[in-house]
Amino acid sequence: MAFKPPASARPSVNFTALFRGMIAALALALTGSFFLGTLYHFTGIKETTLPLASSILLFLSVFTGGLFSSRFSGSRGLLHGITVGLVIFLIIWLLTGLFLPGGLGLISIIQKLLICAAGGTLGGIVGVGF
Repeated sequence: MAFKPPASARPSVNFTALFRGMIAALALALTGSFFLGTLYHFTGIKETTLPLASSILLFLSVFTGGLFSSRFSGSRGLLHGITVGLVIFLIIWLLTGLFLPGGLGLISIIQKLLICAAGGTLGGIVGVGF
């Protein structure tokens, strides 16, 4: 008879699911950025709407990543979703520090953190429910 480890000894995070969620989020963000850039270039949309559009795109990207991650893992949607959101936030923060030497203001950092956390959390919860 094989020994079955107790539930507390099993890994709580599925790293393959997290990786898939992060890839989905980054792919959607890149595709959406290309689409938004094209839209703003070829239409008369004012650039003052760009911060709102990019925040919505960030939320949808992280939501989709959290959804994919929790759907693939099949459990612990909140954990998988918020982890995807926080890792995407860290990637954005590191890339911003690398390419924009002046960095971001504290308000902007907190705003992006909240957007990523909320999108990942909601995506994770919805993904388990599907």
